[in-house]
Amino acid sequence: MFGLRGFEMRKQKKILAALLAAGLLLAGCGSGNGEEEQDSSQEAQTTEETPTPQEEPAEEETSGENVEEDSEDQEEKVEISIPEQEGLVADYTTVEGLTLEAGTRFAVVVTNTESGYWKAVREGISQAVDDLNEMLGYEGSDKIQFIYDAPKDETGVNEQVDILDSVLTEAALAGKPYVLCLAAVDMSSCEAQLETASMNQIPVIILDSGVESDLVNASCVTDNYGAGQEAAKRLCEQIGDNGEIAVAAHTSLSATSQQRVQGFTDEITANHPNVSLMQVSYEPSGEEELSLEEQIRQVLDTYPNLKGYFATNEEVSEQLLSILEDYQDRQIKMVGFDVGKDQIDAIREGREAGVVCQNPYGMGYATVVAGARALMNLENSAVINTGYQWIDQSTIDLEENQKYIYE
Repeated sequence: MFGLRGFEMRKQKKILAALLAAGLLLAGCGSGNGEEEQDSSQEAQTTEETPTPQEEPAEEETSGENVEEDSEDQEEKVEISIPEQEGLVADYTTVEGLTLEAGTRFAVVVTNTESGYWKAVREGISQAVDDLNEMLGYEGSDKIQFIYDAPKDETGVNEQVDILDSVLTEAALAGKPYVLCLAAVDMSSCEAQLETASMNQIPVIILDSGVESDLVNASCVTDNYGAGQEAAKRLCEQIGDNGEIAVAAHTSLSATSQQRVQGFTDEITANHPNVSLMQVSYEPSGEEELSLEEQIRQVLDTYPNLKGYFATNEEVSEQLLSILEDYQDRQIKMVGFDVGKDQIDAIREGREAGVVCQNPYGMGYATVVAGARALMNLENSAVINTGYQWIDQSTIDLEENQKYIYE
């Protein structure tokens, strides 16, 4: 009843699988990208001001450990919404009707924990976990918990693999239901880790950036191709649909980066014949490459008639904004992606034309709902589109857009 069948069997199977899992994890999957091996995941864990699931007072800090959030500690719940989608099998904006075993854990491994975007995703996850605990009446050690961890750098493929190995080893021995929620640095990495999760009956939910695997239960993602197209349309409007433009992108190893650039490029090619895309620059994945800042400055110096620039995520947008301060006399129009404090200020001051915003709160919340459904053996939609929104100077203060904005 309520999808709890199989939990006890899962406990037994996890213990039996643990030794085999450890062998797989030692093999790892790694990446042939020439990165130096990183330190253990313990060094990559972040320190955040959150309550701990231990017996210490709730005010103490935790560092990459299990996290539990009490509703009363949050300032205000953010309205959770995602676009209406034909064929969506469930309402991913509510935990109503979900029942999980006490002590269930969500291991959330992402690409970054410091940016405004990823902090907002974490808040959506935290709200969903709080809502589950409140609905189910779980307190103390019975509470559903989550960890939230990432490599120190968004290009840290090997470091993220190490974090996954540590998480899965703990999960295999924990004797509690686990869900792995993953935003992959490299979309071709971690197949061995996903196999280990499958062997231990740990469902995998992708958020933000996917992997190439049949072992994923569901993906909570932005339509990144469509968002790239939207950015191209908006930038072309800003330059009068005529002139030279360029793109600054985060790592090419990421599916999100590839899809946003592809959508942007295809829109320009198909519908804007008088606009010329001069250069796409990617954040380097190796130390021998030019830094993204060096690449952007090289583009600006090479193309003195450049009229527009598109940046594909929050960090790249902030970096581009800083660089363009040195080229103010050229009045280059910029369209960014995601909207933290720096971009809010830039939009209000007219230094940035606008941004294509994702829905990080909704994405985080939907990820927990999908993970809970997977544990209950309920059907999930394969892809849950969490939506995006264009925001500029005329719309940044509208009430309906505040859920897309974070500082």
